[in-house]
Amino acid sequence: MDRLPHRPASWWHPLCAIALGVLPALAHAVDEAELEAAIVYNILLFAEWPAEALAKGAPLRLCVAAGNTLANAMKTLQGRELGSSPIETLELAATAPAKPCHAAFVDAAAREKNAALLKTLRGSGTLVISDDEQVPHDAAGIVLMRAGTKFVFEVNLQPVRQARVQLSSKLLRLAKTVRE
Repeated sequence: MDRLPHRPASWWHPLCAIALGVLPALAHAVDEAELEAAIVYNILLFAEWPAEALAKGAPLRLCVAAGNTLANAMKTLQGRELGSSPIETLELAATAPAKPCHAAFVDAAAREKNAALLKTLRGSGTLVISDDEQVPHDAAGIVLMRAGTKFVFEVNLQPVRQARVQLSSKLLRLAKTVRE
């Protein structure tokens, strides 16, 4: 077995300093978008659609508004399994999608642009998840929010029921607020 050449211990000091300086930045860059995508995935794990809306093994269509700042992060969920259903990510325009969405993520960055999209999704059987704290309570079933360094979420049951989605009681217990 080859041995590495002996180096003085002092060569580690600059390397450690660089690593310690860069790692927190990388950890912080664990990208907020990727974190939100992971939260959306975990929320979807605790949601159940009726069989006529999502047949066993059929893909769950997660739609993301066009131009969404989190679109790339949400696209990383493509193909991930939710029970027996793989996730299929689709990009939404301001009009109704060609294929119906089971869930849609609408971000706060394009609030004005997304107002028309939210109207289109209302009553379409789509569970709307948003990170826009100002989204109307009857438009989004789940709203993600920052609370210091953490994310919390609210559940608005009216749009969840309109989407005919059943949320696990475990998920409801984790919600900061559940509105009727």
